[in-house]
Amino acid sequence: MTTKNLVILTAVAALLGGAAYMTTAGKRMKAPSVVGKKILPAFDVSDVARVEIGGDRKVALVAAEGGWAVETLHGYPADVAKIRENILKLQDLKVGQVATGKTIDKPVPVELKNAAGKSLATLQLGGTHSAKPKGQMAQFGGGGYPDGRYLVYDGRPVLVKDALDAFDGDPKKWIDTRICQIPGADIAAVTYRKGGETVKLARKDGKWELEGLGEKEELDSSKTYSLDSALSYLDLTGVADPKLTEQELGFATGAVYTATLKNGTVYTAKTGAATGADRWFKISASFTPAGTNAAENAKLEQAAKDFNAKAGKWTFSISSYSADNLAKARKDLVKAKEEPKKDEAKKAEAKKDGEKK
Repeated sequence: MTTKNLVILTAVAALLGGAAYMTTAGKRMKAPSVVGKKILPAFDVSDVARVEIGGDRKVALVAAEGGWAVETLHGYPADVAKIRENILKLQDLKVGQVATGKTIDKPVPVELKNAAGKSLATLQLGGTHSAKPKGQMAQFGGGGYPDGRYLVYDGRPVLVKDALDAFDGDPKKWIDTRICQIPGADIAAVTYRKGGETVKLARKDGKWELEGLGEKEELDSSKTYSLDSALSYLDLTGVADPKLTEQELGFATGAVYTATLKNGTVYTAKTGAATGADRWFKISASFTPAGTNAAENAKLEQAAKDFNAKAGKWTFSISSYSADNLAKARKDLVKAKEEPKKDEAKKAEAKKDGEKK
């Protein structure tokens, strides 16, 4: 190849390379990065009166008189703080990165509406993104944790820096699941009723005593944990349709548990039929003054009314474990009295002889 031809080829290659560069640069200029762009158009949080989450597990949240409610949970009150927190998350969502090569199958639609039913904003959710385990978690084979979510933005999949787990279709993520939280130390007496049997226990000098023990029986102290824990940290697993009757829910033949507090407040709980792995449950409060302080009594009476207004009007499902703590039979709490050992018996006999002298 002559020097002249080599120069010509070199010049042509340079021209082609320059053209390719200009073409690529032009494309980059025409398609600016969407990273950092807000996912949703601007909207006023105070205008949102309804949140609809689609997919296989639909959830509808609606602003009702006096607060928000979970429409798909029979109108059970929603946690307003959780509503606001998650709507603000949507308002602030920004594209973290473009998910090149990612496909979102069956995206879950989320729509925010105003009181008139007009759509304020919509988005399509994909699955969560999990961070790779680090440090000790990776060393011991631990899994990653959700740190983001795929969704559709401008027709393409992107990743945002929030897992948005409240939008996974579980209505319990929008409510306060705690039914009651009664400290065991506040309970002075407990009564169990089931199948015609009544079992009564009272706390004396800090210890539980069971009424009607025989000479050869004693309270099994290893089984008294439920006396203190039955109403502490009690959480719901679901809410029953208010249209269902007590007969349909199994309360007619269920167990009744009564806890009397030192201050005169009485909680009456009923467990009904099984619902899957759980059981139906109802609870109400009443108050009988235990002291003469009028102001304190008025406060406790109002607390019982407030409890009934919040929890007493609903029927819940609770775990079978929690239900079992509320339905003890006498045989569950009593054991045969242990016979004293020979040495102990001799000492007891000698003590009696000494007292006689």
